[in-house]
Amino acid sequence: MKEVGLEEHEAILETRNLSIYYGEHRVVNGIDLQVPAHQVTAVIGPSGCGKSSLLRVFNRMNDFIPTAWVKGEVVFHGQNIYGKKTDAGLIRQQVGMVFQRPNPFPKSIFKNVVWGPKINGHQGDLNDLAEDALRKAALWDEVKDRLRDSALRLSGGQQQRLCIARAIAMNPEVILMDEPCSALDPRATAHIEDLIQELRSRYTIVIVTHNMQQAARISDLTAFLYEGNLVEFGSTKKIFTQPEQKRTEDYITGRFG
Repeated sequence: MKEVGLEEHEAILETRNLSIYYGEHRVVNGIDLQVPAHQVTAVIGPSGCGKSSLLRVFNRMNDFIPTAWVKGEVVFHGQNIYGKKTDAGLIRQQVGMVFQRPNPFPKSIFKNVVWGPKINGHQGDLNDLAEDALRKAALWDEVKDRLRDSALRLSGGQQQRLCIARAIAMNPEVILMDEPCSALDPRATAHIEDLIQELRSRYTIVIVTHNMQQAARISDLTAFLYEGNLVEFGSTKKIFTQPEQKRTEDYITGRFG
C-alpha cells in the first residue's frame, strides 16, 4: 500500500478539541483529528484508551448512554454534528456502524438488509437494493438462493458481512467498524479485510482494532490513542516503520498494551 498523506485527501470527519465524558470521568482528552475521505483510518491503542468512545461519537451512538457527554466539536462536511439543530437520525444514516460482534436481526437475510431503508421511506425496488448491498458486501453469491432464510443460520463471518450489507443499504458516506473481526476465525477475518479494501473506493472507513498486523495490512492512516490522548496520527507506513513518538514505538513493538 502506497504511503498517503492528509494533504492528498479532503477531511470528511474532524474532531476539534474533543473531550468525551461518562459522568465526571473523562475518557478522551481534547483530541484534534482529521479523517480523510475514501481512506481507511485505523484507531489503535490499549484497552480503555478511548478508541471505541471516539468511534461512537462520529455518529452519535454515545447519545444512547445516559451519562455520556462531549466537549468540543465533531464536524461532518463542515457542520458540528453536536449542534442543537442536528438530526442525529440523519447522521446515523450517513455514518453507519458495524459492531464488534455480528448482530443480525432475528429475521430473514432479505429483511435484515432492507429493514432500515424501508422504515426510512425508500422509494426504489427493495429487491434491487438488497442485491446491490449484498454484492458490495461480497455476500450475494453465497446467499442469493436463500434470502428468505433466517440470518441467524449464517456463519459468524457471513453474519458480519450481512451487517456490513445492512449498513451499506442505508447509502452512507462513512462506515465505522468497531473491532469487526475480533469474534471471527482467521478465514472469516481475511474475508472482512478483503472486503474493506474493496469498499474503500466507495466509502470512508474508520476501524478500531487491537490487531497491529491488521491495522498495518488494511489501513492508509493510523491514529494511536493512549490514556485518552492522541499520541500520534499519520500514514500507517510511517507510524509502523518510523513513528515520531517513543510511546508509539513501544506500543507497536509490544513493550506494553
